[in-house]
Amino acid sequence: MPNIQTGNYRPVDLPRTVDGFTFISRAVAISGKNEELILTRYGQREFLIQVLRRERDGREDYLIKVDKLTRLSPVSIMQDALKAFAKLHRLELTFSNIEPQKRAIVKADDFSILKSIDYFATELPYDKPLLVEVGFGSGRHLLWQAKANPEKRIIGIEIHRPSIEQVIKQCKLQHLNNVMIADFDARIFLQLLASNSTEKIFVHFPVPWDKKPHRRVISQAFVEEAMRVLRPGGKLELRTDSENYFAYAFETFNALNRYDLQIKKNHDLPVSSKYEERWRRMEKNIYDLTLTCETHSPERKKIEPLLFDKTIPFTEAKERFANITLKNEDAFVHFESLYQIDAHSGLIRLSMGAFEKPEHKYLLFNQNKIQYFPKQTLAINQNIKAHHMIKEFFHV
Repeated sequence: MPNIQTGNYRPVDLPRTVDGFTFISRAVAISGKNEELILTRYGQREFLIQVLRRERDGREDYLIKVDKLTRLSPVSIMQDALKAFAKLHRLELTFSNIEPQKRAIVKADDFSILKSIDYFATELPYDKPLLVEVGFGSGRHLLWQAKANPEKRIIGIEIHRPSIEQVIKQCKLQHLNNVMIADFDARIFLQLLASNSTEKIFVHFPVPWDKKPHRRVISQAFVEEAMRVLRPGGKLELRTDSENYFAYAFETFNALNRYDLQIKKNHDLPVSSKYEERWRRMEKNIYDLTLTCETHSPERKKIEPLLFDKTIPFTEAKERFANITLKNEDAFVHFESLYQIDAHSGLIRLSMGAFEKPEHKYLLFNQNKIQYFPKQTLAINQNIKAHHMIKEFFHV
């Protein structure tokens, strides 16, 4: 993650614009942390720069980076934002990892294939068959599918930023224009897709999570969503080298009332990942489980964003804030930190949603209004319940 460090940070009056970045306002932590968040805009994108004050050998030291919850792609945007921030504040840097040689080759314009969650929820066209790959890693299989199926739309889901940037670079070099990428939790993503819209879902070599099985991609809920979005005859393909994951997935698939399941062992595919090649050299077994959808699912309404229909002054929200967790049988909200911009606006950092797959967000209070930041929160399953808990807590 790009970051800089300095010993001479002093705040300046905002808003200010430097090299295309507008530093809009400053939010100061008032919940015991030596932290500031700088609301920053670049084009149409807004994010937060985090300033952490530390004590080292009796001296003040500041770590400055883009806040993890609002990070951007490509990395070069974050690097340039930190350079502009350092320029504005005339910082004397004691450390920096934003030198030019660390820059990504791809440009910001190349990232048009990295779509927002709002896009997949409300704008994704269904004029072409869909292929979805969960956790594409190095991207070998994803890119092969894109080249082999130019008439189809390929959606890759991945949260590892270097992998995302590498695949975007390859799409540019290979002139592939049928790929879309989602930087989102795959366990939630399928809920955004229309019923009967997808030909295949690939889950190749997911992390086994033997010690934390609740974090596995494959679950009863995931499989049920997969069967909903797959068209009749569509397939969910799991490929794994883990015998534990194979046994777990087989049991999960077998729990369906109606299914067509095929199992293969050490079956070759036209393309393999570098990890698979390593495992084959180690003579590990590779298991394939292919579940075929046999039913036509009813259509479902497009998922809309969750909104706050009532207002509250920030002064009241500040009084009600507490570092607490609200929960019911399958959803929760944890209020983590409070930040004040001015007397009438501020931020609250929180986590919310399902216990096994929470979302991490900010609530932005401004001009008596509340909104999720930096992205909208969609009305999917436990998010709806968590949203109601937030509204009840703030009496909105």
